[in-house]
Amino acid sequence: MGFVARFLGIIPKAERGGIRLGEAEPWRVSPTKDVELFVRTLPVLVPEGSLAYFEGTGESHVAKYLSEVSVPAQMQVALGTIWPRPDYYHVPVSQESMEALAAFLDDAPTGYFCTHCHVYRNGAILFEWHDAFMDDPMYVSRIISEHVVREFATGLGSTVSSGWL
Repeated sequence: MGFVARFLGIIPKAERGGIRLGEAEPWRVSPTKDVELFVRTLPVLVPEGSLAYFEGTGESHVAKYLSEVSVPAQMQVALGTIWPRPDYYHVPVSQESMEALAAFLDDAPTGYFCTHCHVYRNGAILFEWHDAFMDDPMYVSRIISEHVVREFATGLGSTVSSGWL
């Protein structure tokens, strides 16, 4: 890596790799801007033992909370941001952990929760959302049944379709 890239803090290509959703026709779920509703509904979508990967938190109180509940990464998730170097956290997804996160956010609201959100389990991405809580759709692996994806979407007030935009 050149001097300018190091000086600017650009992440080297070798550190950008990792797991990502590589399916040809994933489920596509319309976005939500409601962070608390999303984290409360996420356990409906993914099985116990899944880890949420939150990248690029926007506020220090959120970063502090996530660092306290974060666990060591089981996999390297492909970074969505190459500059500036993002913070990221691997958080177990369970009804209890997501309810606690939602309650924290109810008490300490955030204007910008995270830039990217992914969920993985057993070395595979189950859920991928770049530009989270904006206008980009969420993508869900076909490993997750249509019935479960529709239940998740209904809980968010979202719609389900198929394939990449």
